[in-house]
Amino acid sequence: MDLKGTFFNSQPFLKIILLLGLVFFSFLLHYLLGLFLVYLLCENGINLFFSYDLSSAVSINLMKVMQLFSAVGTFVTPLLLYGYLTNFQFYFKKNFTRQSVLIVFAIMLLITPLVSFLLEWNMTIAFPEWMLKYDIDSEAIVLAFLDMNNYGDLLLNLLVMAIIPALGEELFFRGFLQQSLSKYFNNIHLAIVVTSFLFSAIHLHFNGLFPRMLLGLILGYLFYWSQSLWIPIIAHFINNAMAIIISYPFFQTFDFVQSFNNYNESAIPQTNISYVLFSLLSVGLLMSLFYKNSRLAREDI
Repeated sequence: MDLKGTFFNSQPFLKIILLLGLVFFSFLLHYLLGLFLVYLLCENGINLFFSYDLSSAVSINLMKVMQLFSAVGTFVTPLLLYGYLTNFQFYFKKNFTRQSVLIVFAIMLLITPLVSFLLEWNMTIAFPEWMLKYDIDSEAIVLAFLDMNNYGDLLLNLLVMAIIPALGEELFFRGFLQQSLSKYFNNIHLAIVVTSFLFSAIHLHFNGLFPRMLLGLILGYLFYWSQSLWIPIIAHFINNAMAIIISYPFFQTFDFVQSFNNYNESAIPQTNISYVLFSLLSVGLLMSLFYKNSRLAREDI
């Protein structure tokens, strides 16, 4: 029996219930599958995973496995099933050029000083202590994940922290939520802003709320202009992958990486405002170029 498009004509409320049900059962199934794999991979693996021992390499790797299964179960599988059952259009189109991809890469590279500046400003905001607790916990886990000793760790991190988040989060936030809010508000710009805020807030890292919201805005407009979900997926992957790669011990020996780390770890002084302005102007010009390039690409189709 072919279930494709079964819920295409269903009421919006029923579709929401369908999506929530898919997310719940998909997460539960993938979580149980992850626990079963953890049990098979390591003796006493279940206890090691639930110990959340960030000083143990085995425990950290088991956490990565569970992170992988949880992310796929929460975002990828239920959204793809939802699209199949409702004929929802996620716009997995290859209607973009190599030039567009190069522009996206340049944007994600050159936005770093601007993001760092926003991060420093964001950290001056006095958030309630219960919010900052999430920041401390999540930062400790990220730092533990980024403690890599070999290329296997690097590849696993790229899968868990770059490929799957880029695919899953873009499926939900740009592919589903932004499009749904655009129809609800009848205003694409408001939909992009709201989606970007929710995208940032759901990470529960409030010291990085505004920098991540900026990235969300860029991803939102890249999707809107290109009409291809592959573009924000690629941009999201580049952003995450760069942070992972420069954290690998081999790359830490390069002078430019050490300079980059020192730049991010220190408050941005007045003398560095030129880097921020250069970042702002260059990203603005590249976004304009991407918009024009995307429009021409659509006209050629």
